[in-house]
Amino acid sequence: MANGASAEQSPHHCSSSNSSSPLLQGSLPTLTVSGKIRVTVTFFLFLLSTTFNATFLLKLKQWTRKKEKGKKLSRMNVLLKHLTLANLLETLIVMPLDGMWNITVQWYGGELLCKVLSYLKLFSMYAPAFMMVVISLDRSLAITRPLPVSNSKLGRSLIGVAWLLSGLFAGPQLYIFRMIHLSDGSGQSGGFYQCVTHCSFPQWWHQAFYNFFTFSCLFIIPLLIMLICNAKIIFTLTRVLHQDPHNLQLNQSKNNIPRARLRTLKMTVAFATSFTVCWTPYYVLGIWYWFDPEMLNRVSDPVNHFFFLFAFLNPCFDPLIYGYFSL
Repeated sequence: MANGASAEQSPHHCSSSNSSSPLLQGSLPTLTVSGKIRVTVTFFLFLLSTTFNATFLLKLKQWTRKKEKGKKLSRMNVLLKHLTLANLLETLIVMPLDGMWNITVQWYGGELLCKVLSYLKLFSMYAPAFMMVVISLDRSLAITRPLPVSNSKLGRSLIGVAWLLSGLFAGPQLYIFRMIHLSDGSGQSGGFYQCVTHCSFPQWWHQAFYNFFTFSCLFIIPLLIMLICNAKIIFTLTRVLHQDPHNLQLNQSKNNIPRARLRTLKMTVAFATSFTVCWTPYYVLGIWYWFDPEMLNRVSDPVNHFFFLFAFLNPCFDPLIYGYFSL
């Protein structure tokens, strides 16, 4: 589920990507009432997220123009810009793709689009997760290491690494996804086409390993890093306050820096909270399915759709967090 495969749409028997398998009566997915609701909510969240993230980028640009000419964006605003771009990428790729795919049910895009869009989907899911990791690491360094020049260079490097790893880790999608055709058994043209990972892995544990790797990189590792960084920041601030309240003026800068540091701390905590709350149900369902594919028959479609849509709230919430804490 995390790698973009639609579990309920996969066929049951292996065959080559160019061959056809007979359809199983009653086994094909259809657009249900709950599916129509999911499509409607998906496109609503698409409009909401696009508006929020695009508005924040415009406001950030306007705010920058008001500053002195030649003055660069602050490191935090650069990070926010890249996180917003990553959220926009996720919004513009994942949400319309999911909505249209649920409308058509089967795949009409052909083999090339099957591979490319599957790659872009996972790439656009990696990017926001990795950008939040970069923000957490940067805020931790800003509090605990008073070396602004070095930290600025490191921050720019981490941004580049986040985009690069997003592209590299999504690379296998180009290989494992393919378009398959299920015939109706009559020998006539028609049948059912789908974009799936079916039979792309020689052994079952290969797919299990890939799913676990994807799940870890998208959710577990980013979450752990954010929690560790936030704990480190809180510990450092608490220790400084107990020693001398005036020492809160970190990094030997202006007197208003402590308030700004505390504000960015709250913002990173809010990012971590939004990330955890929005994505946990989706990945819990994903893990459950990997270990027990029959769970699809025990969990109702409305519940599945609700948890999937709940994850789409994350790119909608992030701009509100940016605006509340940053501008």
